Amino acid sequence: MRRLLAVLAIVIGLPAVALMAGAVPLPAPAPAIGAAGERQHRIYVLSNGFHAGIALPADASLAPDLGQEQTVMAAIGLDEAHHPVDPDAVRYWLFGWGSRTAYTSLREVRDLTVGIAARALAFDEAVMHVQPLGDLGTPRPGLYSIDVSADQLSALTASIADWFAAREPYADITQGFGDRFFAGRGRFTPWYSCNAWAGRRLREAGIGVGHWTPLAQTLEFGLARVAADQAR
Repeated sequence: MRRLLAVLAIVIGLPAVALMAGAVPLPAPAPAIGAAGERQHRIYVLSNGFHAGIALPADASLAPDLGQEQTVMAAIGLDEAHHPVDPDAVRYWLFGWGSRTAYTSLREVRDLTVGIAARALAFDEAVMHVQPLGDLGTPRPGLYSIDVSADQLSALTASIADWFAAREPYADITQGFGDRFFAGRGRFTPWYSCNAWAGRRLREAGIGVGHWTPLAQTLEFGLARVAADQAR
């Protein structure tokens, strides 16, 4: 009975802790917002209720230390030709990290099985997912827009780039949207999920989402707060 109560306490307690941590904005040190008049870049975070990804503008020019301007994809070291889409139609590149088993098997929550969940939670190897997107200007549930400075965009791009273990995509894995999967760094765990990864990338760029965001809902708490603050 004691063991059963302990298990129940963990099952109930961890989501509660996650929700509280997600509500506390504790951004890590990062580049400050640029001065008034400096060009701002709009990024998006897309959440479907169980997974979140970060969309960066395809036409933004980043100026690395060498002084040569690059696009986001070039700065990460990725070849846009790997994606079978019209390059002129791409407005954003969506980046995500997660369990190889779950990420490459799931398109909707209803696709989830006990076997997929078990493999994902058993410290599954990670993949990076890159998907081309068109215009994202139409508001809809799960879509959060955030304006960032050039320094913040560069920091966010560099932070995402660090999680690619390879720049050549898997040849036989795609969700059919012109997207590609790449070998990623790290391991998927119950406490470091795809949403925790997205939250940490945002915090490292100075975007004040919650301190720990293992669930999509905990990440969305912070995103809604940031969006409201910027709208004032």
